Amino acid sequence: MSGPAIDPAGFPSGPAGRRFAVLNDSPVGEGGNEDLLEATATAHNLADLILASRDTAPFTLAIDAGWGMGKSSLLRQLAKVFEADPAVSTVWFNAWTSEKASAVEGLIKSVLLSFDRNVIRRSVRGVLRRTHVVGALRATALVTSSFLGLRQVVDAVWAALAVDAKSRNEIRDVVRSMAEAWLAKGGSATGRRLLVVFIDDLDRCSDERIVEVCEAIKLYLDVPGLVFVLACDQAVLWQAVGRSTGNETVTAGLRYLEKIIQINYPIPPPSSSLTRRLVDGYVVRSGTAHLFDDAMKKMLIERTGRNPRRIKRVINSFVLEHHLNRAWDELGAGNLVKIILLQHFYPQFYGMLLSFETADPVLRFLDYHAFRQVVKQGGERDFAAWQRLFTESGLKPPDQDASLSELGARMAELEQELPVIFPELATDKEFVSLVHSLPDSTGQWRRLLRKPLLADGLGQPGVALPQGEPDALAGMRVLWIDDHPEEKDWLADQIISRGAQVERVTDMRAAVAALAGLQPTVVISDVRRGRNQQAGFEGLEYLQEHKLYDGPVYFYVGQVTPARISRARELGADGLTSDPPQLLAWLFQLASGTPQQDRQDADYRPLRRRNRFVPSQTKGS
Repeated sequence: MSGPAIDPAGFPSGPAGRRFAVLNDSPVGEGGNEDLLEATATAHNLADLILASRDTAPFTLAIDAGWGMGKSSLLRQLAKVFEADPAVSTVWFNAWTSEKASAVEGLIKSVLLSFDRNVIRRSVRGVLRRTHVVGALRATALVTSSFLGLRQVVDAVWAALAVDAKSRNEIRDVVRSMAEAWLAKGGSATGRRLLVVFIDDLDRCSDERIVEVCEAIKLYLDVPGLVFVLACDQAVLWQAVGRSTGNETVTAGLRYLEKIIQINYPIPPPSSSLTRRLVDGYVVRSGTAHLFDDAMKKMLIERTGRNPRRIKRVINSFVLEHHLNRAWDELGAGNLVKIILLQHFYPQFYGMLLSFETADPVLRFLDYHAFRQVVKQGGERDFAAWQRLFTESGLKPPDQDASLSELGARMAELEQELPVIFPELATDKEFVSLVHSLPDSTGQWRRLLRKPLLADGLGQPGVALPQGEPDALAGMRVLWIDDHPEEKDWLADQIISRGAQVERVTDMRAAVAALAGLQPTVVISDVRRGRNQQAGFEGLEYLQEHKLYDGPVYFYVGQVTPARISRARELGADGLTSDPPQLLAWLFQLASGTPQQDRQDADYRPLRRRNRFVPSQTKGS
């Protein structure tokens, strides 16, 4: 069997020697990005609405959508439509990239720079000479400065007016005067002049910045002929307003924004057909079209919530890994794509692949799925697979000629010992198809996975860890019991980097020896060690019986099962999870003294609550 094609630079490539390519995040019309979601048609409709309403300006239109849903692309397409109308001028203000400057100053200067030099000169002479705020000498200097470039004149106007609170109140009159003079210069056959101000990335700003921009629009730029188009996630704006005012109710945020935003256009999720067109376009541009079948494309569409940016990130994760990790050459690009899909869309199952706890989670799931099919639908019985499945779970296999009702009872018993996510995954047709298509050499590619993928750079890919303060765990002393400590190196490093002291041991004897010297504030433990599937629980029981330790205990395991949850509760443990972000979040809560939060999902069931780590008593000790 021949290996993958290699390009002249030594990289594996696609068909006919073509290299895979990353997808950029530029808006539609830039960087070669086609309009795959019909943003142009939407932009024309919105432009028609704005132009038909120009006599009622000023007003504000919000393009409302979440992260990655195409707000910037729609803004760019809208601006492109306006370019065809000589009576419409546009100006851009990126609230996020100009975060260091005053929002009021940046926004007003952006508007003023859209007026021509003669308008500004006349306004300087007419308005500033009449005001008592700016003296004659300063007004003369401003007029004299008008022979300079437009930006210098605008800077001079701002410098003159922004000297104190009283002077800043004159800014509104100056802007209004300039806008009226600009409008009076004429329009076109289709209507009077219009200035459209695009404000992008507002929802990426700090709370203070968001409110400052909104206040600038409301207080200083309520002048004729101006239309503001905001690209934002309004839910983020509501929250920012609430936090800034101390009233975090949605109603309070809505009432505030209603005074600023008159029209709201929520970008709807693209239809199935449009998203399929988008995915088809992306895989062609990235050179990966031959690697994605229909089921995998459907998974990309549904599991990303039809979010264009998330779809790009999944494809780019594959491209990056394929180009930079030559260890995957032997298994091929097609198998790597499947593993990347597991990483992004089924992180709990992916975590099992990284764990040493189960010999072969893929085979175990497929055995369970086949047994479940027999129980639900009848059909051919694979007794050898039953023996393997039940024996690994510590249960006696059912008889091959058992009735369906008996098999149903045995399945209920089996599911107590299987990962809690297995029953749900068994109903996911795309997941079952994906797992069935994985290569048989599971041990080989699982070893590669334990050398972390490059995609997210967190040690375990696809994991978004809570950040916390750099010293959030300062003073915390962690005793970590696990017979495969190398598997958790990356997570231990994350805990240490936030100020905790971590001592790691591989068995209970070493743990007891470490207790006196370390005096841990929290214990983290695995459950299975070697062939002993109850080792972690037996260890906690021993510590409790001999009164050696009675502080918080978290079980961090390769798989969460109903039986393990039940046993951990019986012992009074504080939590049991296979989710790294959850474990780190518990440690943050413990360090801060805040109550542990419940998470009612398939990976975690709340156990007891204890917060015995008191930061003030341990930090610096």
